Amino acid sequence: MEEEEISGKEFLRPDNSLSLAEAEAAAAASRLTDDLIVEILSRLPFRSVCRFKCVSKTWRDLIAHPAHRKKLPQTLAGVLYTNITGAGGYRYHLAGLSAEADGLDLDPSLTFLSHTEYRDFGLVRACNGLLLCSYEPEEGTVRFVVCNPATQRWTELPPRPRPNTCRYYQQFHLAFDPAVPSHFHVFDFERADNLGITGVSIYSSRTGAWSQSDTGLVEDVVMVGQSVLVGGMLHAVGNLLVGADSNNWEDKTVLVAVDMEGKEWKTISVPCGRDYGIVGWSQGCLHYAAISPAPLTVGVDDDEGSLNMAEEVAIWRLEDYDKQQRALKHSFRIDKVLNLNEVDYRLVGFHPDHDTFFFVSKGIWEGEKASLVSWDMRRRQLSCVLHLEKSSVAPYLPYVPLFSSEPLADADGH
Repeated sequence: MEEEEISGKEFLRPDNSLSLAEAEAAAAASRLTDDLIVEILSRLPFRSVCRFKCVSKTWRDLIAHPAHRKKLPQTLAGVLYTNITGAGGYRYHLAGLSAEADGLDLDPSLTFLSHTEYRDFGLVRACNGLLLCSYEPEEGTVRFVVCNPATQRWTELPPRPRPNTCRYYQQFHLAFDPAVPSHFHVFDFERADNLGITGVSIYSSRTGAWSQSDTGLVEDVVMVGQSVLVGGMLHAVGNLLVGADSNNWEDKTVLVAVDMEGKEWKTISVPCGRDYGIVGWSQGCLHYAAISPAPLTVGVDDDEGSLNMAEEVAIWRLEDYDKQQRALKHSFRIDKVLNLNEVDYRLVGFHPDHDTFFFVSKGIWEGEKASLVSWDMRRRQLSCVLHLEKSSVAPYLPYVPLFSSEPLADADGH
């Protein structure tokens, strides 16, 4: 890098001279190689890297170079989903949400797995670029594969310590932190007859084995939804149980947090909606969204039919994690956006770098196409509608590509 590009007027005194400390700092910066700069930038959030494009033309070109882009933090590329084909099979797609993602070498259809024994697999979870998939080597037996669509590498997990034949059971979660890229974890929450958590089995790619821990929760909780990795702990959506009746849920939703060793457990109370909500990480804060009946205030554009279908999506931000202080960030009437007499919908997730929320709308009649809808919280309007393939099914997984091969460096796959 040329010295004149990192030493500008901002370093000069009124007499156009540099102090000794400023001169030494400028000289040190001028000795940084491109590889060192890229290594430093790779440890920053995506939005910070975007701001560094404004430092100079050299930095802008350095960040935009194809060889460096894959080493730098990525933003949301889109949402992975599955559609059922006419032959009863499955295909996997990426509903693209990023213009930059179009130029990336991705394989959202996971064809690199279709040529292996894992060809009959299903999507389970996504976490920071890695996917957790399941397959059935034989009837009644379920095994798991962790793969990276960007590098086309994969590894098969050893059998779990207890059998589980439920392929899409919501208790399986994937945890991967790009800041610690050498390993990942898979969580299998154990349950009692009433569906309450009794413990967890955790697979660590560092040890290549499963470990088991008893629950550290006093409450009876059933896991019901998505998860996100925050501060070295997995946070998953759950509901409190009352008594021994699995259908008798207390009107209270919580986030269940557990560390990577299953030793530290805690719950965080979140607002309860008509159904379980979703959790996500956006712009440095934990977010939670839920659906609830909307206030029935009759406006000039309301009619009796719309009031019967009035629903509100409310989004909260956890502003102080330690004190569990949350604030209502945004809410909107979903029946003002969709015709709920003709369309059903499902919450999907948050954009990690923008005030954007995603949900899928789908016609109530079988076979109708679904759409991925982006809601701009700042402008309070739809910002994007992408039509999905016919007969699309959950899960809908927000996907941020990961081009590092480190988490699967010793993987079985090639």
